Amino acid sequence: MAEKTNPIVFYCKDCEKIVSAEKVGKKYVYKCKLCGTKNVAFGTEKSVKSFFRVKEEKKEKEVIEKKEEKKIEKN
Repeated sequence: MAEKTNPIVFYCKDCEKIVSAEKVGKKYVYKCKLCGTKNVAFGTEKSVKSFFRVKEEKKEKEVIEKKEEKKIEKN
């Protein structure tokens, strides 16, 4: 069976990507480790990706690489 380390992920609304976060105080407030803001949402990976429409990083990189290759071929 596939092993998942943590079913909860954190999404920074300012960075607009899934990040690691640290808890602030005793409430459900989290701080982004990249930008330092407290504008962080959390949930399961599936729910966060569907709600915030987060794209897969690998797919984005492949699309960018293909676009760059097309530009090079045109020149």
